[in-house]
Amino acid sequence: MDMKSFHDGHFDGTRLEPGKSVQIFLRTASGARCVLILKGVEMLAISGVKAGNIIFDLVIRNAGEVTSADVQELYGHDVESGQVDKIMKEIREKKLQILELNPSYGAQGLFLFQSFEFKEVSG
Repeated sequence: MDMKSFHDGHFDGTRLEPGKSVQIFLRTASGARCVLILKGVEMLAISGVKAGNIIFDLVIRNAGEVTSADVQELYGHDVESGQVDKIMKEIREKKLQILELNPSYGAQGLFLFQSFEFKEVSG
């Protein structure tokens, strides 16, 4: 399954697991269920969760594509600029990735993590 499969699909929630793992429960527009498992999660920020949560798109960006706005959203908008630069350097050194959950309606989120895998869910 690829990220494009979730346009007009649904975000059904998350589960934080021990060991810096996060499960993200998704459905495609046709109703196929999937769990996106993020491993090595450093930070996450989710807002705007509502009944229905329709996905516009899911985007994964590499460490070189992380912006200062991403860092401020993940770590708090009151982070000083010197601190932002330090965090961005650490993200590049650790080769972390960012998942963007962009909504058509409802939940939006950013997740900073090391790796991911998809698992399709039957039923």
